[in-house]
Amino acid sequence: MDVIEMDGVVKTYGSVRAVDGIDLQVRAGEVVALLGPNGAGKSTTFELLLDLVHPTAGTVRVLGGSPGAARGRVGAMLQSAGLPEQVTVRELVRLVGRAYPHRRPLAEVLERTGLTTRATRTVTALSGGERQRLLLALALVGEPDLLLLDEPTAAMDVLARRSFWEQARAAAAGGATILFATHDLTEAATVADRVVVLAAGRTVADGTPQALAGDGDLESAYLALTDARPTTQAGERS
Repeated sequence: MDVIEMDGVVKTYGSVRAVDGIDLQVRAGEVVALLGPNGAGKSTTFELLLDLVHPTAGTVRVLGGSPGAARGRVGAMLQSAGLPEQVTVRELVRLVGRAYPHRRPLAEVLERTGLTTRATRTVTALSGGERQRLLLALALVGEPDLLLLDEPTAAMDVLARRSFWEQARAAAAGGATILFATHDLTEAATVADRVVVLAAGRTVADGTPQALAGDGDLESAYLALTDARPTTQAGERS
């Protein structure tokens, strides 16, 4: 079953084509990395999948239906996500959990994301890495079938990053599908079952990390794919 289906998707903002004919299919249970330079269309792709914006052309389907119909089954971490500063970690995770038809026990979510000892802290008292773990907790609390993670390990140190992916992989082992955007090619090669490369709003490569690397390495393949693409327009988003 395809959890994500994007066929010929275009999204324009005035004269800017943020995505320009993206085709993407993600099967149930896969962990897929989305790579691309700034302005390639990664963030817009996530917004389309979350029904935050609508395509100018093409079709987007999530979990077999429209993105809007799937909201209760999708967990997300977005670069643009804001957090209320004066609530505690426990209060915020509990509040977000109430928005989902099914949710994990609060104590379990806090433990899995390493936030048990931070539960009574306000958001403003958290470090950058702790905020990222809180965003993961908010994404996991609704027992999602699909996790959409936009640069999820930004601001994390090596140990925190390792712990993060252990938790994300555990979610995948429990049946969740994961699509994540990253600029870290080592992370993509280590974590992902498949790598999808975007450039100038288009899909330019799709395969396993090993297949894309060929006889070389993923970094060389990535640079060859993206350097060959036209320069993105000013104002185009990632």
